[in-house]
Amino acid sequence: MPFPRVEEIKKMRKQLDITQSELARMANVSQSTIAKLERSSISASYEIVTRVFEAIENEGKLRKLNRTAKDVLHTPIVSVHKDSTLAEVSDLMKRRGYSQLPVMNGETVVGSISDETILNQLRQGTSLDELSHIRVEGVMNEAYPVIPETTAVEMVATLLSGSPAVLVQRKGKISGIITKSDLLKLI
Repeated sequence: MPFPRVEEIKKMRKQLDITQSELARMANVSQSTIAKLERSSISASYEIVTRVFEAIENEGKLRKLNRTAKDVLHTPIVSVHKDSTLAEVSDLMKRRGYSQLPVMNGETVVGSISDETILNQLRQGTSLDELSHIRVEGVMNEAYPVIPETTAVEMVATLLSGSPAVLVQRKGKISGIITKSDLLKLI
């Protein structure tokens, strides 16, 4: 396996958000060895450099396998109030480039609205003028599933097969949203 340059150790370690001590433990070397490698103040043996880079690679692979909803969610959450009009929702969707949004009543999720829902109103014969005055509450869909931040990405993928989005919560409050496109970015 070709290794990056030794000067990259610090950058790679910081990307993984691990301390010198943690990396040292994973590579079975001393913390001072990691510090000296990062400062380029020693010329380490091939064996030590190999262990350090393998530890970094293994940790990266492990973290990729153990991703949770917290690792994928995005913020801030753009939402609409249940009393918003479809004209307001349509304008917000156009400005922000979203095709679906959660519907809130204060901090409580009460439903969802999508461009498809709005277009269905048009297909059912609602005029554009009437449509612009309809309140979201009257046409909204079911709320997106709400999951804890610790939910495995694989479970998120399963939920997204039946829902266009998943809301993520921390300590009872919505902390982010995950859409299908967010999961595709992991590939």
